[in-house]
Amino acid sequence: MHIVIEPKDFRKLSTDTQRELIRKFADPKLLQSKRTASSAETNWKKPIDLNKTLAQRLVNGLSENHRKRLEVLVRNNGRARMTELLAVTGDSHWRALSLFEGAMTRRLRRLIGDVEKKAHLIGWDYDSTVWDKDHKEIEDGVYYVTPRTAKALKSVLLG
Repeated sequence: MHIVIEPKDFRKLSTDTQRELIRKFADPKLLQSKRTASSAETNWKKPIDLNKTLAQRLVNGLSENHRKRLEVLVRNNGRARMTELLAVTGDSHWRALSLFEGAMTRRLRRLIGDVEKKAHLIGWDYDSTVWDKDHKEIEDGVYYVTPRTAKALKSVLLG
């Protein structure tokens, strides 16, 4: 027997029901990885820590551009300037990185089963923001992942 619950319908279920279904039917190894990533530290203000297993799953099947941007982050100990990340693909506007960050966040949330939609992989260092002279457009700043995530991604991406 096969039961299929579409993501849209799954989200309609109560949080307790979602957790129970995940506990009953998910691979136990996946649940252990999820517990590591979605601890009490999950907070919308801070990126979460990835372990090597989750890093491998996150990177598996990524586009070349996304991989290259993650590589820039890990080569710089988890921190990279906006201009560096844009240069990887020849983009010139921060919106391209907003799309990248959103894609990584959605992928991460699916991997860890974040029904509360709090988890994110990449943070922005607000103190590093460089504005244009009219203070209307961001010219540069720093994106970052946690040190633990940088280490896990480095082992997956760079060996």
